Amino acid sequence: MSWTLKRKAQALLADEQGTVSKDWGGKVAVALVYPNTYAVGMSNLGFQTIYRHLNALPDVVCERVFLPDPEDAEEMRRSATPPFSLESLRPLRDFHMIGFSVTYEGDYINVLRLLAMSSIPLRTADRRPHDPLVLMGGVCAFSNPEPLAPFMDFVVVGEGEELVVELIAAYRDGYPDRQKLLTSLAALEGIYVPGEYDVAYTTEGTLASVAARAGAPAVVTKRRLRNVNAFETVAAVKTPHAEYGHMALLEVGKGCGRGCRFCLEGQVYRPVRHRSVDALRDTVAQMAASGERRVGLVGACVSDYPWIGELLKVVEENGLELSISSLRADSLTEDLVAALARGGHRTLTVAPEAGTERLRRAIRKPITDDQLMTACDLVRAHGIPNLKCYFMLGQPTETSEDVEAIPALAGRMLERLRVLDPAGRPFGRLTLSISSFVPKPWTPFQWVGFDGATSLLAKLETVKRGVRRLHNVRVLHENPREAALQALLARGDRRVADFLELAASYAGDWRRALREWEGDADFYTTRDRSTEERMPWDHFEVGVKKAGLLREWERARADGAAAVGAAAVAAGAS
Repeated sequence: MSWTLKRKAQALLADEQGTVSKDWGGKVAVALVYPNTYAVGMSNLGFQTIYRHLNALPDVVCERVFLPDPEDAEEMRRSATPPFSLESLRPLRDFHMIGFSVTYEGDYINVLRLLAMSSIPLRTADRRPHDPLVLMGGVCAFSNPEPLAPFMDFVVVGEGEELVVELIAAYRDGYPDRQKLLTSLAALEGIYVPGEYDVAYTTEGTLASVAARAGAPAVVTKRRLRNVNAFETVAAVKTPHAEYGHMALLEVGKGCGRGCRFCLEGQVYRPVRHRSVDALRDTVAQMAASGERRVGLVGACVSDYPWIGELLKVVEENGLELSISSLRADSLTEDLVAALARGGHRTLTVAPEAGTERLRRAIRKPITDDQLMTACDLVRAHGIPNLKCYFMLGQPTETSEDVEAIPALAGRMLERLRVLDPAGRPFGRLTLSISSFVPKPWTPFQWVGFDGATSLLAKLETVKRGVRRLHNVRVLHENPREAALQALLARGDRRVADFLELAASYAGDWRRALREWEGDADFYTTRDRSTEERMPWDHFEVGVKKAGLLREWERARADGAAAVGAAAVAAGAS
């Protein structure tokens, strides 16, 4: 092992609070892997939660593994150092189970890179009896795990807080007979064993069937927590080297009841389950007693938490400053913004998503321009110097007028923000964060094609050109080509595994892999899909009814058709 990498790992551990180190004797050793860097992984509350719950089991030792930082990759190659755990510096292949926590499709390639660097066969069919069991969890595991299915011994579909106990018990019963263990796992609710399913395709290339073998369920049902109050979701380990390392994180609930048509999280975490104020009160009190100064509330939409006013009082009574991960312009209140200002917030973030009210209605996020202006007023009134707004390009029913409306809306918001606040302080900066819409599984837009990188780049240029005349406005954006990769992996089937394997062999160079892959990326990305077509994820049940998605898709299309008709009439009149 490289001494340079060992010293860096030890330095990271020395700066942590809450690390769990356990003796390995007689225990099931689980490597919990975040397929991205330490700074990114340690900012993920779900990853931290499972780490804590696994280590709470007396017969389990759970340690963390991350993708090496870019500057460390060459040192790993030079010294032939495989990926290793932070806690005991053991190589990944020494563990009994390797659990990948996968939140973003872009990390799929990193999963395979970590396995390859550890000399673990990538495909389940090639693994030997002594190789670790490889599994994945996280939101991608119950969105569409099919591109990674050939590499996974099994997949945890759903929320794992309760499931980890049953999983370890099944491992104890089935080990070391690998096939016996996988067969028993397939019978557990919330466990998907891809090797127990046979996939067939039509002559047109679409999916024909996914047939379960004897003993495996025809449809894999997502595991849901029965009682969210029974499980705290808090950061187990604090570190200054993570994005939110300066605060204690606390999840207020799971899911969002808004039903935005583009949003995966708002669909797959149904039903919405809020933690009670009493349960959160106890946790906040414990945080304060342990010396925390700042609490970050986490959830799909924290400002929609039904008892947010009461929770703000709890935070204040415990002498803690407040931070919030997600806000909606139509649920902002004077008290909430005031609490954020007292907590030292320098930037308030809202997500209009579209430049026109028409398109916001079409995506079922009916925030009005007036509500956005009210958000500007609250920002100024409480002395928060910066406002950040999220927008998406390439959404279904989008027109050129919708794109041009983004800089126009920014100009109106800037005028409102420039009004001096009561203390006479000038406004800081308005930031537009522009992303590309990717049609996700389990949403009403799952049948629509991705807009394409060329089209999105042109729309992005329209926005950037429109704001050049505005002072104190900056545009941040992702590369639409990265969004095209995300679309391929979010909407792909098992045949996309060949592309992933190729990209991993090129050290993550997915552009080269895409050029050499024999598959057709556009077949998965830009192609509109018939509502009759079988989707790669249709053998899962995650609590979303296809009939309801279809109704929402038809309503969005009807709204889009009406907009096009109105535009044509207006053009004719002029």
